[in-house]
Amino acid sequence: MTRMHSIVSLLALAALCLTSPATAGDLPKSGTYSGHYGWTFTGQIQQLGEDRTIYAGVVPGVMFNDKGKGFMHKSRVDCSIYNDVNKGRANAKGTCVVTDADGDKIFVEWQCSGKMPACPGTERFVGGTGKYKGITGEQTFQGNFIGDTGAGWSDWKGEWKLP
Repeated sequence: MTRMHSIVSLLALAALCLTSPATAGDLPKSGTYSGHYGWTFTGQIQQLGEDRTIYAGVVPGVMFNDKGKGFMHKSRVDCSIYNDVNKGRANAKGTCVVTDADGDKIFVEWQCSGKMPACPGTERFVGGTGKYKGITGEQTFQGNFIGDTGAGWSDWKGEWKLP
């Protein structure tokens, strides 16, 4: 291997180490975070008269920690959603599974209500697998809908604790 190939390989390894997700040994026992994920809605839409619409389905996406690293950064998020929009006011609830690059999962329950296109709410961690086993925590979030496109984003902010 030439010196140039050695340098390139070393730089690639360093970049991989700097961008890889936290492992169980790297994850503190508690902390705070803020992040966001973009999503698209897939599911069923039912019109109940002129001013009421029911949405039931999933909103998958990817979570990005606002620090650009750390807790839940670059994790897949799959949320179920049941949203009853009555006269422009959303009343939604569901669950989420957050899966990191190692395949470890965090389980979330959530609910929100507000005038469309926003839905501020609360969520809580109710368990997990791998390095997240036994995780708890409370969060606030806001779901944001992009018109009638079936897409949007959610901003999450909160704390977590591991046993």
